[in-house]
Amino acid sequence: MLNIGLPQKDPVRIINLKIAADEEVRANLTWKLDIKKLVKAVSRDFERHFGIQFKIKSYEDWTSDNSSSSTFDLLNDLRKKVLHDDSDIVIGFTAQDDIKNDLFGAATYLHGYIVIRELSSTSMMEIMLKHEICHLFGAADIHENNSVMNIKAHGHEFDDFTSQIVLSNKFRSFNSNDFPLSRNKLEEVISIYEHRKILNPQETDIHFLLAIFYLEKQDHESTLRECLHVIQIIPDSPDALHLLGIAYRRQGKIDQAIDKYQKVLHLQPSLPEIHYNLGIAYTKKGMIERAIQEYTAAIELNPNYVDACSKLGDLYVEKEMPDEAIRYCQKALEINPQSASTLSHLGAAYILKNMFREAEGVSRKALKIDSKLEEAHNNLGIIYINKEMFDQGISEYAQAIEINPEYAKAHHNLGRAYYLRGQIDDAIDEYRESIRLKKDYYIAYSNLAAAYMEKGMPEEAIQELKNAIQIKPDYGVAYNNLAYIYLNKKMIQEAETAAHKAITLIPEFPEPYNLLGIIFELNNRDDEAQVEFSKAIQLKPDYLEAHLNLAHLHFKRGQFSDSASHYNKVIEIDPHFGQAYNNLAAIFFYQKKYILALEYIKKAEQQGFKVHPEFKKKILSLQKKD
Repeated sequence: MLNIGLPQKDPVRIINLKIAADEEVRANLTWKLDIKKLVKAVSRDFERHFGIQFKIKSYEDWTSDNSSSSTFDLLNDLRKKVLHDDSDIVIGFTAQDDIKNDLFGAATYLHGYIVIRELSSTSMMEIMLKHEICHLFGAADIHENNSVMNIKAHGHEFDDFTSQIVLSNKFRSFNSNDFPLSRNKLEEVISIYEHRKILNPQETDIHFLLAIFYLEKQDHESTLRECLHVIQIIPDSPDALHLLGIAYRRQGKIDQAIDKYQKVLHLQPSLPEIHYNLGIAYTKKGMIERAIQEYTAAIELNPNYVDACSKLGDLYVEKEMPDEAIRYCQKALEINPQSASTLSHLGAAYILKNMFREAEGVSRKALKIDSKLEEAHNNLGIIYINKEMFDQGISEYAQAIEINPEYAKAHHNLGRAYYLRGQIDDAIDEYRESIRLKKDYYIAYSNLAAAYMEKGMPEEAIQELKNAIQIKPDYGVAYNNLAYIYLNKKMIQEAETAAHKAITLIPEFPEPYNLLGIIFELNNRDDEAQVEFSKAIQLKPDYLEAHLNLAHLHFKRGQFSDSASHYNKVIEIDPHFGQAYNNLAAIFFYQKKYILALEYIKKAEQQGFKVHPEFKKKILSLQKKD
């Protein structure tokens, strides 16, 4: 074996360790001293060969799960209970003696955790720790006599291949938010592994690690190839099945991905990443409740699972449950305050609660961390549109779309911005694009219908609302809008049916009551109309249209005092509403209060309302006589 020496110019890298010892290990009074000696011995070897030095940063008590049946279960238990904090690697030591398999250690390359089982031989403990640390620096189990990575019997030496890999990973990241290797180093390691694969095709760990690296490159075909090779040799390899599921999911083969994840769960039910990835898969299928169940299961298995908390926050935003979204986003940020995606989801939740200042703050913080975060730009777009700063809002939506051209929500919101600015054709284009990207985007269908109504295209509007209802049969807003269109088309019976359906689905929504009042009044059902207008006002006291309709109804029935009360309410809501002043003038006219009538005619004209000249002439003549 050739030991690769450390070039003099290559700096020593210091790796900080957190040591977690379970209750069985802590029963030995000298446990800290024993572990310190063990780490020191291993550190000397790594420093001499690779310029890597290990220092114990802290110790932590670990109450290991006595029901764990394997070393891998203990590894998951360690990840669940012990955080990295400011250390690079967490090493858990266990003295449980009822583990059913013969693995004395386990490590997870992507997460920086190791579990070592206590052995009677100090030299064997050194070899095991060296072996698992090598795994954290990208090394694989291989068929190489005397090598510390020999799969059958671990030796003492660093073979040439392992040395190359460890050196390539020397400055790997231990930040859980980053992939361990930079793009250049990733290519270098793939090249080394591909060469080894040709020489030793039966070393399954080589194929598995290549699958991890190809997945990071988004080379999904190569990922599938490597995973399938592993499965040919080890059909029940949970790691290969898991990666296979991820690759299938990213190719859009969601059902195949779910099938692989379910097989892994049968083999390793306590693995939180499987539930997390199932959550992503079910989200892709639009099965939101199932996705929530899986993310919740992942968090139960690992309460510190930042990504699962963040994804739950995002789903609760989609469900328009902002309080739940905020709770999970804040939980994620307690663990990782620099999670840009979580900050962005939190901004979206704040927007749902109309907390625009808070939303802007966290969205801008997210963009400082990751300027290419499309959701954060979308959040800012919503905030600007709310302030009627249309140019700035449109710019933010455009940036979101530039980052991710398939971001349906940004296309929809851009359409809404164009609609509000009166660019109806542009709005229609964006709504259509959002629907192309997200076939079940029922809100986009509804807003497309509104745009068609602006264009005087009621039949097209009706069809889009029916599309929205087909996707979401309980979409009360769509029934309300259908009632409005049917009313405009003088399809009174259809309008009444749609309004009743809207009220059944969203009884707290005032608009359909107002529409139903109009319909009843057209059918000379004035008493019923008055009841519906009053219900609308009860739900929304400042509902101008309902006050106006009720004022008209009372006027028509000669109930001038009640009518005047509602016209005054209209003016209180909108002091520039000229018609209300004019109609109050008419009430005063019938009450023979001509001076007041003239006063209100002048107020109507001041608001730009065109008063009927004969009405004004009549009041002027009577006012002179009065």
